[in-house]
Amino acid sequence: MEAEDRGTVQQKALEALQESTRTLEIAEQLLSVGNIKEAERLRDKAREQRNVSVWLMRQVQGSEANPIGRPRNTTRDH
Repeated sequence: MEAEDRGTVQQKALEALQESTRTLEIAEQLLSVGNIKEAERLRDKAREQRNVSVWLMRQVQGSEANPIGRPRNTTRDH
C-alpha cells in the first residue's frame, strides 16, 4: 500500500471511529430518556463502525510492516 493510500485509509478509519463515538453519544442520550430499543440499535451500529475502523487500521499497519507487498510469513516457530 502506497503512502497516499495509507493516508486515505487512515482518514477513513478515523472518520469511522468519530462516527462511532457520535453514535454512542446519541445512544447514551436515548438511554437516559428511556428509549432502550433505539439505544441498543445505535450501540450495535457504533460497534460496527468501530470494527470497520479497527479493520482499516490493521490494513494500514499490515502494509507498513510489509511495504514490498510480499506475503508475510504467518507461521510461527514454537
